[in-house]
Amino acid sequence: MRFHLSVQVLFLTSDEEFLEISEEALKLCITLWTMLEEVEMPEGAPIPLPNVDFPTAKKVVERCEQHKMDFMSETDTPEAGMKPSPPPFDMPRWDREFLGKDAIPEMARLVTAANYLEIPWLYKSCCVRIFTDYTRDTSVEQLMTLLEPRGTSDLSTTN
Repeated sequence: MRFHLSVQVLFLTSDEEFLEISEEALKLCITLWTMLEEVEMPEGAPIPLPNVDFPTAKKVVERCEQHKMDFMSETDTPEAGMKPSPPPFDMPRWDREFLGKDAIPEMARLVTAANYLEIPWLYKSCCVRIFTDYTRDTSVEQLMTLLEPRGTSDLSTTN
């Protein structure tokens, strides 16, 4: 009988913390998986995540570990040609509960990390959560205030 041992990969976050992720879960991060397939890295060398802090990376790893066996592969490329309409997006219960705890700053960091690392289901789930919980009954002015990057001036006053 042959056993497959799970290989652990090490991340180095922007705040210089280390975090492990299984190889199976890493496959959900299209950017990193593609990089590992194309670039020869020394065994045990950490993968730098210069745009992701430790708390956000920890959530990304938790989500990827939870879903590593759920989907055939988020990296499968569809066949060329006419594409059917995508099915309605139905966020799994675990994801709703997982994302239900975060405030808008954490959600913003998580959606940015999901986009940067190319994790389609996490990105979609974050966007759905942001839309349904934060924007539904919010005025345009409130959204602009909420989403304006810190330290920027009001763009409407510049010529």
